[in-house]
Amino acid sequence: MKTRIITGVLGGLFLVALIINSGLLLELFVALLISIGVWEYHKLTKATGIKTSYPLMVGIGLTYYITQVVFVRFERSFILFNNIGILFFLTVLGSFFITHNQLEAKDFLSSVAANLFGVVYPGVLFTYIILIREISAPFGWQVLLFLFATIWGNDTGAYFIGSFLGKTPLAPKISPKKTVEGALGGLFLGALAGSALGIIFHLPLSIIPLSLVIGIIGQIGDLLESQIKRGAGIKDSGWIVLGHGGVLDRFDSILLALPFLYYFISFIIRPG
Repeated sequence: MKTRIITGVLGGLFLVALIINSGLLLELFVALLISIGVWEYHKLTKATGIKTSYPLMVGIGLTYYITQVVFVRFERSFILFNNIGILFFLTVLGSFFITHNQLEAKDFLSSVAANLFGVVYPGVLFTYIILIREISAPFGWQVLLFLFATIWGNDTGAYFIGSFLGKTPLAPKISPKKTVEGALGGLFLGALAGSALGIIFHLPLSIIPLSLVIGIIGQIGDLLESQIKRGAGIKDSGWIVLGHGGVLDRFDSILLALPFLYYFISFIIRPG
């Protein structure tokens, strides 16, 4: 528990500093998250017996990420790699050439689907950290911290309230230790943390109620990764974050919330 708290606080402060300062260090950090996250996913799929290609997934995922970074920094777009449809095409094509002689016909489709999922999760989803950060500065970094505060508050509330008061299983077939009481406690604390930060940052009032929606999406993201790990028979996706497991364990609640918040801001609020 002590190690978990210390690494959580230090890691949180480090990430906050990167988000506020932005620049090359944040971009390299996100690239590292993608590389490690895809590797952890690759190991999970291997444990389930599904063949995936780490070079293929991380190569396409990082290519997409780099094109987005170049676009937001230099306003130069690479049409070939800037389209999700092109990424899917390249992933399916690459999967065919890599696995068509190595798999039984009945296993091919599951391998292609797993490679596609690996490119998007976490390959593409982590990219939204940069996309949100670069929205009409300084609006972007404030919204990004609002998101992390909501998710961290959600995770903290769910963990402690679930540990002390949890009795009713939330999703016993996916994660037996998660409880309804913990989920509700997490939503409350996450909404409180997000709303408080939103008020401090003077964010638009339409964003602040989102803390509750983000908390729900974050919990779905947590259960999604738990489902993958349960299928693989593995407790933690990795070990790199002391006391927290791997990159996917630490960021699972955030991954699905990132694109939701980005598109909400882009199409609903549309900051200047």
